[in-house]
Amino acid sequence: MEFHPDKNKAEGAAEKFAEINRAYEALSDEETRKIYDKHGEEGLKQHEQQKGGGGGWGGGSPFDDFFGFGQRQRRNQEQTTPSVTIPLELTLEQLFKGETFEVTYVRQVLCLRWEMCMKPNQECQGPGVRAVRQQIAPGFVQSFQQRDDRCVAPGKMWLNNCSECPKKTQTEKIDLTIDVNKGMRPNEVITFEGVTDEKPGYKPGDLIFVIQEKEHPQYRRDGDNLYTTTQVPLVKALVSIEFFLHINPAS
Repeated sequence: MEFHPDKNKAEGAAEKFAEINRAYEALSDEETRKIYDKHGEEGLKQHEQQKGGGGGWGGGSPFDDFFGFGQRQRRNQEQTTPSVTIPLELTLEQLFKGETFEVTYVRQVLCLRWEMCMKPNQECQGPGVRAVRQQIAPGFVQSFQQRDDRCVAPGKMWLNNCSECPKKTQTEKIDLTIDVNKGMRPNEVITFEGVTDEKPGYKPGDLIFVIQEKEHPQYRRDGDNLYTTTQVPLVKALVSIEFFLHINPAS
């Protein structure tokens, strides 16, 4: 902790911390500790080159989570609300010809003035996550994450009983056009990106329609081929026979 770059700005402190970190990484891992005991530092260098790795605190220190520095250095990953998957049952004729559907989807969206209902709070690390610091010994402070639904974004907390936005979300109906292309197959998907429920601090998830083919009374599909079973009298089978088959659009 004495040489951590966030605490010690003196010349040479970063290099010293990197050296300490490298030693900790090598000795805390059973495999690398054995390599060091047998081949020394040169053996560790060869091992790192083979794995394409390297020491140093620049790639993240094993002490960071314990002292709480790593949380400030990590990039905030954008979170999304759950995606929604809906089966879309279609007949063989619809898949053969292609078709367009107009559907209405009901979702929750943020109220218009939701940003007015947030207040600064540096403990908030992201949606639903708050950082808590606890002193575990003189000079040692542990930082850990705790669930807190009031946190809606890094550094921002939801203000309860906000008159600008009594509820975080409201119901909205959106119209969508589903285009089924000719020849689409079962289990293919049609995706509408970012149209599911909205939530403060989150990116909306995707709405996914999965094509399912209804059973046809006469034909069976295998890829681009259609199969059917037909009874043929023996006499006609001996002298040959021709069949003219078609798919009835009304069936």
